[in-house]
Amino acid sequence: MKIQLIKALFAIVLSAAFLVFSSLSLARSVSMVTVDWPPFYGAELEEDGVITAIVTEAFRRGGHNASIQFIPWRRALVLVAKTDRDVLMGAYYTKERNKTYLYSDPLYDIEVGLVALKSLNVDHYDTLKELSPYNIGVSPGWAYGDEFDKAIYLHKEEASNQILNVRKLFKQRVDMIAISFEVFRYEALGMSGNKLSQVVFVQPPLMVAPIYLIVSRALNDAESLIQSFNQGLKSMRQDGTYQDILTQYNFQQSPHSTQH
Repeated sequence: MKIQLIKALFAIVLSAAFLVFSSLSLARSVSMVTVDWPPFYGAELEEDGVITAIVTEAFRRGGHNASIQFIPWRRALVLVAKTDRDVLMGAYYTKERNKTYLYSDPLYDIEVGLVALKSLNVDHYDTLKELSPYNIGVSPGWAYGDEFDKAIYLHKEEASNQILNVRKLFKQRVDMIAISFEVFRYEALGMSGNKLSQVVFVQPPLMVAPIYLIVSRALNDAESLIQSFNQGLKSMRQDGTYQDILTQYNFQQSPHSTQH
């Protein structure tokens, strides 16, 4: 009986050691790219921003050392698709992207909509077709919701990044812009004068959707990398670390924050 017990204990210890060894053997450096997108993430933010802090901790729990580089959005998409970088941080889900990339579990919900100057006298719409008379500033490669993205009847004017769109709005070079409401608030408050008093957040929002990590389906360890990250993120939600980081950066918990 004792011999059988010893054998059973030895088998358990051996299995545990194997799992630890396997986990460590798969651990590696993870190269991440994304665009500067304060207040969510950016090179000038504390620890590169709240989302970066969450993501690097989730990877750390899987034994991975993640680093971030901030570059233009379209270049980030290309580098990850070609596996020149491992991970793109902060992408919305689209059917088209899903053909090329694998998605992580949701990171955080983002409210995206239209911002217009009050002088335009437009604060709501029932259908997008009502907005066809207006010039709408957008950024190439960004997703704003399927209906808006496919609305070829809208006059969309591209700017290379969202900060330029904010400036174009205040200079009245466009009638309204499509943007994350939080990003707009952050950028407007950083400008001289009380810019927020000059605008209206048009209702309803274009979408309220989570952002994700994405990796190329062509990456050799794409599935295991995503699985490792998801496990780390789940443990952070369970032990309260996820909420602690949000609180540290003065962010609210989003609906997907409670999903496991």
